[in-house]
Amino acid sequence: MGKLLLIGMGNSGAQGITLAGLSALKSCQQAFAESYTNLLPKGTLGEIESLCGKKIILLSRSDVEGERVLLEAASKGSAALLVSGDPMIATTHVSLVLSAKKRGIAVEIFHAASILSAAIGESGLQAYKFGKTVTLAYWRENYKPMAAYDVIAENLSRNLHTMLLLDIDEKLGAMRPQNAAHTLLEMEAAGKKSVFSPETKLVLLQGIGWESQKISFLPLSKIEASHPSEGDPPAVLIVPAKLHFLEEEFLQSLG
Repeated sequence: MGKLLLIGMGNSGAQGITLAGLSALKSCQQAFAESYTNLLPKGTLGEIESLCGKKIILLSRSDVEGERVLLEAASKGSAALLVSGDPMIATTHVSLVLSAKKRGIAVEIFHAASILSAAIGESGLQAYKFGKTVTLAYWRENYKPMAAYDVIAENLSRNLHTMLLLDIDEKLGAMRPQNAAHTLLEMEAAGKKSVFSPETKLVLLQGIGWESQKISFLPLSKIEASHPSEGDPPAVLIVPAKLHFLEEEFLQSLG
């Protein structure tokens, strides 16, 4: 019987993988990685290859979702899939796990830090006051989904904060905060639920766990007007509900 290992890399590049995960990676026969669900700091896979002493094959989104490459490798021995963050939280690989089990392939999961817990912790907001997390998808000419706007409105009606994950597209790359702010204001113009105005302040978290990590509390207008730089790390936004005085003090300290 083969074995499939799902190994989280956390949010800090090569340093984010746990000792248990690294030990499992060293012992497996084949190693793969995916980065379509979250961008990795430059050089991460090379550093992990040096640590584990084996070549890591980077898979495309279609390879991972198609499952064939991973399941065939795991059925012949042991295969590991390296995933940014935690394998079963921000990035869900439930279908892959179920397919492996149906084939009689054993599955082991090695957890690591997730953007969900790390971003909440860095924001200073209280974890139990968060509602449903939602992804802000890229708008295209004939595709302008409003699901994120509706989730945010529902969370705010219940006085709950919203973690807003920004879309990552294989062609367009990671959505920039400027693009996200513009889309949110467009959603307000279409949805008219008085969720956003240019003065609405959001928590912007960029490169959490990276050396270039930045956190700020800014109006949408300032986020939209800021100038992106080449190589900016991936970002998430938090839409805060009514703030506890300690939450407010912490956010004001961010600038």
